[in-house]
Amino acid sequence: MLRKVPIFIANTVLVLTVLCAFGWVVRETTKGKQWVPHRVSRSITFFTTLPDRLMIAKAAVERLPLVYVPSPENFEPVNELEEDVKVLVSYANANWKRTIAIKNLRTGEELKTWNVDRLANPHNRIMHSLMLPDSSLIYSLNGVTGLIKIDKNSERLWKQDTIAHHHAINMGVDNTFWANTYSKDKGEHIYYGARFSIDGREFPFIDNTITQFDAETGRILYHKSVTEILIENDLTHLLIKSDSPGDPLHINDVQPVLTDGAYMKKGDVFLSSRTSSWIMQFRPATGKVVALIEGPFMSQHDVDIESDSTIIFFNNGGQTLKGDRPSQHRLAENLIEVAPQFSGVVRYNLASGKFERIYPELFAQNEIFSFTESLVEELPGGGYYIEEQNSSVLWVLKDGEVKYKNILPSQHEGHHHLANWGRVMP
Repeated sequence: MLRKVPIFIANTVLVLTVLCAFGWVVRETTKGKQWVPHRVSRSITFFTTLPDRLMIAKAAVERLPLVYVPSPENFEPVNELEEDVKVLVSYANANWKRTIAIKNLRTGEELKTWNVDRLANPHNRIMHSLMLPDSSLIYSLNGVTGLIKIDKNSERLWKQDTIAHHHAINMGVDNTFWANTYSKDKGEHIYYGARFSIDGREFPFIDNTITQFDAETGRILYHKSVTEILIENDLTHLLIKSDSPGDPLHINDVQPVLTDGAYMKKGDVFLSSRTSSWIMQFRPATGKVVALIEGPFMSQHDVDIESDSTIIFFNNGGQTLKGDRPSQHRLAENLIEVAPQFSGVVRYNLASGKFERIYPELFAQNEIFSFTESLVEELPGGGYYIEEQNSSVLWVLKDGEVKYKNILPSQHEGHHHLANWGRVMP
């Protein structure tokens, strides 16, 4: 027995030493210390977050996939459309399957459909599908996958996964298309690929890229880091304006210019940064920023070219990071009240530099607000198609009136389909 006591004490000391060392490495890893090898930090993070992931997995099994959202109570649809409004939408026909459809909002009829049956995650969304003249379709999933092209019969033609796609896809000139992307590094697509420093403090952040592809083959024709664009055009101050230092760019749209005009050239692209709230007119042919647009908007999405001198976009109108009201100070007895804020559609004139809000009274009257995503598209017959993302309510505003208001009903009672950046069709 006396011999076992020293062994027990030695083993206890050894175990405590290992636990202390492990705890110290965990603490240093959470601080983001550079001396901790990446593989070690990933392994430690994986191990220490196992209980959290088990809880998340349990909750995921018990809930509906995130492609469904709760329907508003006492929802009253509106349909006063006098002309057809055809929109390319996507929705879940089962947890592991998706349908992409051209839907006529006026009649509710689906004019053509494509089916995607090879999902690896029931929460995946098909984002901003692009239909080509031969009825083939280019799409990607919100899981930051590569881009996929299918034919008119839903058969896969190619997959481009040397990069990762994020959010928007838009047709360019000469049978090309542009997309927001991330470069891959050692198989990963979301990582800290850049860094800036302030007063000795280092801030690693996620770089974004923009990419032009050949629509026929998926081959990459142009690929550029947005951080490099800022460096080359002396615009790095934009990085510190974001309220998200780890993701100060978050490019959500790259809109190509298709024809020459007085204030833009064929081949230019308009970039939209959500977390820093700026829009940039960039000329890939020269590497120059033609115009930087900042003003009375925040967290904006979906830049569209309206004319050779004007653009429109969806102004989310809210901070990127939600925050609770500070509690360390008391409220005054007589508060100065500011009018409630809502999202909106904004027109910007490149010639005059002026901003114009479109139908602000309709957004206020109907309390239209979306914290993330959302889009606006001008309709061929006049008016605007609006996706209010967070509630996933679809709107058509025209002549100062709400002509359409509805949701995409699902097979689950009390829930409807999440909006996935629809596209107005001719």
